[in-house]
Amino acid sequence: MPDMSLKISIPLRKSKDKAFEELLLNKWRLLIEKFQKKWKKKLEDIGEDFVMIFWERVSLNEIKWDLNKYLKEKLYSETLPILENYSMSLEKPFNKLYIKNVLSRWGSCSGTNNITINLKLVHLPIKYLNYVIIHEACHLREKNHSSKFWDLVAIYCPDYKELRKELKNILF
Repeated sequence: MPDMSLKISIPLRKSKDKAFEELLLNKWRLLIEKFQKKWKKKLEDIGEDFVMIFWERVSLNEIKWDLNKYLKEKLYSETLPILENYSMSLEKPFNKLYIKNVLSRWGSCSGTNNITINLKLVHLPIKYLNYVIIHEACHLREKNHSSKFWDLVAIYCPDYKELRKELKNILF
């Protein structure tokens, strides 16, 4: 990224000279106007499928991919310590953690104890992520939705019924 700073050194004897100060301000205004005209033209030239990021023309498709990657990494780093904590508390290890853009579920636990968390949870309040992690971690011990499973969920998330109901009303 180009250095956009401007440093002006004024000799001490000129620092109180009003005419010199006015000259500097006028030059500064002209410089800003020239800069704004140049970048306004550049912004008009980038097209609809592109945006300017740090003075570079970037494809929206590229941003979408990079943003997706960033969000997955962010959600993974938030989820992993929470999942490890519940896994240790339940004394049931999980195999792998996956963050995926799933169409129909907020999370899942496979027969081989792989946990998948829906990427869309990154856009919701943390309470929903915590509930989904607890729900899937409890599947490490109980592989079904029996009353024993829900009793276990209730130990770690007493308000799970409310959170579950709210999540069902959120569209994917």
